[in-house]
Amino acid sequence: MRTLLKAAAAILAAVAVYLLFTLPPVPAAASGLSNPDLEARTIPGAYHVHSDRSDGAGSRDEIAAAAARAGLRFIVFTDHGDGMRAPEGPRYAHGVLCLDGVEISTNGGHYVALDMRPSGYPLGGEAAAVVEDVRRLGGFGIVAHPYSPKPDLRWTDWAAPIDGLEWLSADSEWRDESFARLLRLPFDYLLRPQSALTSILDRPGPEMERWQDLMARRPVVALAAHDAHGGLGGSREGGRFPLPAFPSYLASFRAFALRAVTASPLTGSPPDDARLVLDAIRRGRVFTALDGVAGPALLDFGAAVGSTIAQMGDSLPFEDGVELSVRATLPAGGMLALMCGGEEVAKSPTGELRSRPRVATACRPEVRAPGAPGMPPVPWIAGNAIHLLSTIIEPVGSEPLFESSLVLDMLDWVVEKDPESTGVVAAERGAMRLDYTLKAGERTSQYVAAAADLRPPVPPYDRILFTAEAAAPMRVSVQLRFGGGERWVSSVFVEPDARRVIIPVEELVRAGDRSTPRPDFRQVTSILFVVDLINALPGSSGWVRISDLAFGQPVGR
Repeated sequence: MRTLLKAAAAILAAVAVYLLFTLPPVPAAASGLSNPDLEARTIPGAYHVHSDRSDGAGSRDEIAAAAARAGLRFIVFTDHGDGMRAPEGPRYAHGVLCLDGVEISTNGGHYVALDMRPSGYPLGGEAAAVVEDVRRLGGFGIVAHPYSPKPDLRWTDWAAPIDGLEWLSADSEWRDESFARLLRLPFDYLLRPQSALTSILDRPGPEMERWQDLMARRPVVALAAHDAHGGLGGSREGGRFPLPAFPSYLASFRAFALRAVTASPLTGSPPDDARLVLDAIRRGRVFTALDGVAGPALLDFGAAVGSTIAQMGDSLPFEDGVELSVRATLPAGGMLALMCGGEEVAKSPTGELRSRPRVATACRPEVRAPGAPGMPPVPWIAGNAIHLLSTIIEPVGSEPLFESSLVLDMLDWVVEKDPESTGVVAAERGAMRLDYTLKAGERTSQYVAAAADLRPPVPPYDRILFTAEAAAPMRVSVQLRFGGGERWVSSVFVEPDARRVIIPVEELVRAGDRSTPRPDFRQVTSILFVVDLINALPGSSGWVRISDLAFGQPVGR
């Protein structure tokens, strides 16, 4: 027994020595760029943070205190919601500027809205509809954890005109680690929390490839997301877990942060400073730095052609002679790289480089540090792009004309609804009006719909066309129903001013199981206009009028 105990002690001692000698390294020192004005305008902050107002562990005041200890100067809160609550006004707490956003759940992933007016109805349902609503309400929308290993968090609608995406998400990074790595993480975290959290980061290939693909068509801003909830301790839906916070807000904030490069230094006025930070994010004048790898981080990225000067996030026409310049702080053995069109076109070990691209493309800088975590290693600094655009002239009259393949002006409309909601449908030649009242009180899947049967097969079509108006701004679900009850849907915005709506059939998505193959749309058996709890509240009432309804396709097809 004594021999066994000695052997066990020796093994434990060897494991302890191994763990101590293989701890993640402390952050390296970086140097090389001195620019007092740029330093004053480079504002470190945290984006995508949850508080106890949704599923976070700490109060906003506690989180601001943690951010201050981490050296941050702004926080973007993104508690879960439906966009109806007016955002809290910007304020300073513990010297940290607190900004209020919202994370909205859609059928195709989560979408973060910043700087958005409150909505008059719940935002949700189809991803494209939420993207449209956020933009219409003046907001800036960002795809959250786009390639999360968790399927219900993964973004699916890449055709929607998003404003930004999370190129790095702390919530996604830990989910793809091996069991052995996760088993070791608490030990590393106990001794070096900042370095431990940084050590599980990898270069997220799919996110960066998608970002580059989107930038080939239009500017898209990329941000790194903490998705910080304050760990396992703290509140969840009003309850309390007795576990310590892991990871804490403080450790998350020290692992990495955004740097917003503002037009001028912050003043201490919450409204003015909020505008400076939000404008920097909207314009793509923001970069990510992994503070658990090295520090301090500073980046200066610009372009010039003739007398035209551009900064990170800007767009300018591509011309021969356009020159990009990058300067950055650099740790010993580090490398500054310029990526254009997804390919490395220049690099420098000195922290400064210049390059003249040969084609119109999006170019962005990276700074790589020796010993950075991940396979392949994650960049220490990742900047947003300058977009060199080709001159594009759209021909006059390029929009296709549509012809009706089936005019639906004499349908027999009926009301379909849950047992306790009410609805009345009135039809006249060429138009239909649905008056509805959803049952008040608790949510019990209330809905009211105007439905009309069709006789398949209908003539070929690839568009649904109609004119719509409503008593107040709202969303209506347009649905095609097939034999067996299968439904393919699209959500449309309707308001008191009548507007023409054209829905491409290819944009319809299946209600429910998204893996179902697309049907033969000529076999549609019913068309429905539905008001339900996806975009309405219990007790809601109003009316919707639909006219000039038709199935169509481009002229000459």
